[in-house]
Amino acid sequence: MRILIFIGLIVLLQGCSYIPWFGDEEKVEIEPREPAELTELSPELTLQQNWSASGGGDAEEKYIRIQPYFFADKVAFADTGANIAVYEVGSGQRVWARKLSGDLSGGVGGNADVLVVGTVDGSVIAVNSDDGTDIWTADLTSEVMAISPGFEGTVIVRTNDSRVHGLAAESGEELWVVSQSSPALTLRGTGAPLIRDGIAYLGMDNGKVIAISIASGNLIWESRVSVPSGRSELDRIVDIDGQLAADAQYIYAASYHGRVTAIERTNGRIVWARDIASIVGVSIDDNLVYVTDRDDSVWALQKASGVTEWRQDKLYYRELSTPVSLENTVIVGDYRGYLHALAKDDGRLVGRTNLGKKPIQTSMSPSAAISYVVDTSGRLAAYSISSSK
Repeated sequence: MRILIFIGLIVLLQGCSYIPWFGDEEKVEIEPREPAELTELSPELTLQQNWSASGGGDAEEKYIRIQPYFFADKVAFADTGANIAVYEVGSGQRVWARKLSGDLSGGVGGNADVLVVGTVDGSVIAVNSDDGTDIWTADLTSEVMAISPGFEGTVIVRTNDSRVHGLAAESGEELWVVSQSSPALTLRGTGAPLIRDGIAYLGMDNGKVIAISIASGNLIWESRVSVPSGRSELDRIVDIDGQLAADAQYIYAASYHGRVTAIERTNGRIVWARDIASIVGVSIDDNLVYVTDRDDSVWALQKASGVTEWRQDKLYYRELSTPVSLENTVIVGDYRGYLHALAKDDGRLVGRTNLGKKPIQTSMSPSAAISYVVDTSGRLAAYSISSSK
């Protein structure tokens, strides 16, 4: 049975210690990680909160990441308290809300008709996107970690036993399943499957990115981003748990204790790689790849070559989220609920606001003008940028 590391616990441990479940013969030293203090900032812009909505549960305690799902002019969101709701994207007005049974652990996925979430006991629950009424429930092999948007009637579900399931969105029927090997020790969590042109791309616990045909379930290719190395099992962790990104040519991925890579979508060939380890994954815009490393430096890399454009290191150890593009800035959230705006041209800090006291877990920018932020208390908020003058 695999052992899961709650990475939030490791980050927060202070002083030298060891992690007892590794066994007394293998003591793992933990160095202190003192978060950088925020200094006074003269903002060049304002991060404007357009609206927010609060759910329930405590994703920080459970180390679970549930992401919003955007469809038509609406956004669906669920939390670990098993609440699911749909909101109008522009106004934040709630369309409907209901409470589900079980402890939610993955989602939201689906399509414009069916919204899909998963639970810690391996159940997948589908509800009607119009009113939240039940459609179907399916039982899978392990805890549901992530669910994709639907593609031509198929939803991709990643479970905690390193299996990828293709389910019929209308019925929950299992169409196919792909299994990967799993290391003895892994981090908890995974990014959502990335869907492009009929192919599902996933980062796996064994350090590989895989490409699966959604129509057939056939494995098209697998590419090793990181090779396990080191004496201890902790040193050998190479999970790709953060979000992947894609453009017309490449898939971009980052691994823990590993690298940031650009991979050809057609054949899985690695085009370039940088020795930058990341838990939270990557995002892109037209020219750059953005990544937060394990020490919470934010990097901007050229998409074509991986060459460093800039690096922002004034937010050390603040447990930053994945950086995402918002107009001429990149925004990241931290463990105290602060949202930071970095200039795209050189990475300087140009704005800051506070969502609340809980860690910001996820930020997404499905449009160029608005970013949606989720914290571990189950709050969803929409932000845009306005001039500070």
